[in-house]
Amino acid sequence: MLAVIGATGNTDGAAVSELQALGEDPLCVIRDPDKAAKILAPDTRTAVAEITDRPALEEALQGIKRVFVVTGHNPQSGEQQINILEAAKAAGVEFFVKVSGGRALVSPDSDSVVGRGHYQIEEAIKQSGLDWCILSPGLFMQNTFTQIESIKSEGKIVQPFASDLPLAFTDVRDTGAVGARILRDPSAHSGQTYAFTGALTTYPAFAQDFSDVLGKPITYIGVPVEKAMEAMSQRGMPDWLVEHMGTIGRIGEQGAFSTANTQIIDDIVGRAPITTRQFVEDHKGMFS
Repeated sequence: MLAVIGATGNTDGAAVSELQALGEDPLCVIRDPDKAAKILAPDTRTAVAEITDRPALEEALQGIKRVFVVTGHNPQSGEQQINILEAAKAAGVEFFVKVSGGRALVSPDSDSVVGRGHYQIEEAIKQSGLDWCILSPGLFMQNTFTQIESIKSEGKIVQPFASDLPLAFTDVRDTGAVGARILRDPSAHSGQTYAFTGALTTYPAFAQDFSDVLGKPITYIGVPVEKAMEAMSQRGMPDWLVEHMGTIGRIGEQGAFSTANTQIIDDIVGRAPITTRQFVEDHKGMFS
């Protein structure tokens, strides 16, 4: 009855874990069986299908009534998720849960191709005839995974946000927990767009959590957006991704991620959001 598309990623993997902890047996639609074997529990139900392969997706989703969808950032994400949506409709799916971007990012004229893609698929979902729910979490704590080497070797976190800028981070496990519960019992959530975050903090406070847990000084360095984009380009990041990260930095400067909204997690999951301190403690081994 339930399926998770792209079940080996951070957010969708969290949804799978949460569903299994709640006693569900979701179908995990994957593209790489070898990767899935390393990440998913041995008894996890899987089906192999590329998200660009509509016939394979339709076959995989036969008998499924509710789907949870996350795909990786790329310039084709809008078209890819519309392909998933059309396959879901053809297979008889009734309820579609999408993890989208922050509300300030999602627009038809966003500077980020990712933001434009989110808008494109959101509009298609709303016109699909399916019941749906859109999840719009804040900045992910897991974004610090890109800073692992810097934290390990240099004791610093570098991001394009001012040190005194309030930011509300979200752990992907909270997104998975919200999505899993909506997928299990969608009746109260159809037609809703839920924007939610963890508690408000700052990057220097986040860095202090790293310092406390790792037992060594970790310093936060905020750099101008344009300087950060230049460094990304020099490291060989593709232009679309540099522009996406630059857009995140620019809308962040305008306060896009500076309002906490924990109530959705409180109400749907029944607990407080995961804190930045808990995040660091849980992933200490990765940063040590």
